[in-house]
Parts: sequence; C-alpha cells; structure tokens
Amino acid sequence: MKFILEIEVADNETSFAEKFFKKVSFVKKVRPIAANEITNPAVLQSIEAYEQGKLKPTPLNLAELKAMINT
Repeated sequence: MKFILEIEVADNETSFAEKFFKKVSFVKKVRPIAANEITNPAVLQSIEAYEQGKLKPTPLNLAELKAMINT
C-alpha cells in the first residue's frame, strides 16, 4: 500500500524534516515539491497524452473558459 503525505514545513526546518523522514524505516522516498510543480497524476497523464498526440485540445472561447473557472 502506498500513502502520499503532504506537510508544510517552514523554510528553516526543511533539512530537519528531510532527515527525520529518511530515518523512519518505512519511508522510502522524501523530496520537496516546488510551488509550481504539478503532482496530480490525472493532470500529468493528460499532459503526456496531449504531447504524444493521443489527445486533442478542446477549443473554447473566453466566455466559456470564464464560466468553467467560476463554477
């Protein structure tokens, strides 16, 4: 079973948090995530499919886009 744990750590505590989690026996991987990094697997797969030409973009006008964002 795999769990993904999201925690927020102050900048001055980052190295402590990384060392702490690496010492826990069942933690396999520890790495910070950049503020602009996409981590949602569905979004990543969608981007990959688009880049490989498997998925075509859906054209929409600005009004449709605003309506989609505001719902």
